[in-house]
Amino acid sequence: MHRIFAGLAAWTVLVFLAEFAIGIAVSVVARSKGVEWAQGLFTWHMLGGVFLGTLVCIIHIMTMFHFIGSGKELKEAGEVLGEANEMAARVRRFKVQTSGIATLAPVLTGAAVILGGMAHMRPEWGLGWIHWALGLAALAVNLVAFHVEYRALKANLDLIQEVDRKLRRDVAPALFGGPRP
Repeated sequence: MHRIFAGLAAWTVLVFLAEFAIGIAVSVVARSKGVEWAQGLFTWHMLGGVFLGTLVCIIHIMTMFHFIGSGKELKEAGEVLGEANEMAARVRRFKVQTSGIATLAPVLTGAAVILGGMAHMRPEWGLGWIHWALGLAALAVNLVAFHVEYRALKANLDLIQEVDRKLRRDVAPALFGGPRP
């Protein structure tokens, strides 16, 4: 899971950077050549923003669901191994480390996307700078979230492998090619 997550996170960062570049290009072209010249770029910026907001939601929600699902399985394995309390505590640590930041990242990104649309619809409100600031904040929070989530996903995999080894060794060695009783 952590490898898939890393790939999706890298693509998300690239889309973020492309969105910033297109947004700057829209602003430069609109000021130098007029709004009509910037319309094509603006369309790509709007579509990219919606895509980015969706991608950010998917990657963070996917991570939270992974911890929910693997946590349930690890707790059940902990009961079989007689380590239910320890297993529940370790799983809870992963959720605590990731839940807050994995919720904040899509909220900030979504706010930047929505404010971008409002900045376009109501330019007289002067929301462009807020859109820009929220976009930068969203990128920063996503970078931190990706780091935290990757580390937790990697630690979760290590825990799953540890539990798997214990189950193979202690509970059902015959099921996994070991000696039969």
